[in-house]
Amino acid sequence: MLNEEELQSLHTNQRLLVIEMQGRGIDIISLDGTIELLEASYNGHNEFLLDRDSSIVPYLTSVISGDKLLAKTLLRRAGINVNEGLAFTRNEINDSLLYAQELGFPVVVKPNFGSHGDNVHIDLNNLCDVKEAIDQVVWSIGNRAFLVEQQFDGNEYRVFVTREGSYAVLYRDPAHVVGNGQDTLEKLVLDENTSRNLRTNSLCPISVDSQALRFLARNDMNLHYLPEEGKKVYLRHNSNIADGGVCENYTDRVHPSVIDISRKALEVFHGLPYAGIDFMTVDVETEQTADSYRVIEVNSVPGIHMHMRPGKGSPINVASYIVDMIFPETKQ
Repeated sequence: MLNEEELQSLHTNQRLLVIEMQGRGIDIISLDGTIELLEASYNGHNEFLLDRDSSIVPYLTSVISGDKLLAKTLLRRAGINVNEGLAFTRNEINDSLLYAQELGFPVVVKPNFGSHGDNVHIDLNNLCDVKEAIDQVVWSIGNRAFLVEQQFDGNEYRVFVTREGSYAVLYRDPAHVVGNGQDTLEKLVLDENTSRNLRTNSLCPISVDSQALRFLARNDMNLHYLPEEGKKVYLRHNSNIADGGVCENYTDRVHPSVIDISRKALEVFHGLPYAGIDFMTVDVETEQTADSYRVIEVNSVPGIHMHMRPGKGSPINVASYIVDMIFPETKQ
């Protein structure tokens, strides 16, 4: 078994998975601490673990689902609604600007391969904004492809779903603070981030970056703005948890059609045992229609921390769903 020091050195998502395994009597040893490669063993059944990856996650399918444009193409072929979009390289920037204009504003620019919401630019309402976003993305990713796609207005959810039928749903509310009538936005954010450093849930500090400042400016605000008491002020459009978004357990509130669509999306990627589906909808509690929702992305290595320690609502032990599939002989 891993000792406490080894356990605490692990990435949070992997640590939660290991805790679930060790609670079932599965032996865990560290093979390479620099990359967090572990070996899990139970009655002669051995598995390598790298983050949440194991032998049950097919490499090819994982790569395919990580290619955002290819994933969208496969989802659309299966009758699942996705945002229109195309991929471009740094040598096709003029073409990408023309395409953005054809789509109609607002549009989204993001890397074709990426995670954690890094370099995702939302609410781009003119060619100047699009060009600036593309320049920033290209500077970060070099010669790799980036996407220009339609923006869909709706609330964002993360649906964790397994091929065995287990699921959990989070509502992801973009980073925000609530006014008290006395403090500026800058002070409210500072206080909120200070309190988040003391919490044991998945809330991350609110990021005040160029995107946040641009979002505030578009809404006639800046960090010196003093919101009235009780006023909820958003600092960005996207709900990424890493940028300070708040995740709330919605598992018992979603309409069954949301889960049906998410399961169908999982089945598109042959052999994938589970996934985190980024799902946008205008109303998660009603039956979904072609106009009411979009599947944004399919994550083959989804975060489990936010489900197990949400900012609001009851936790769902999704680590147990994963271990049930890796070591089915230990299923309770």
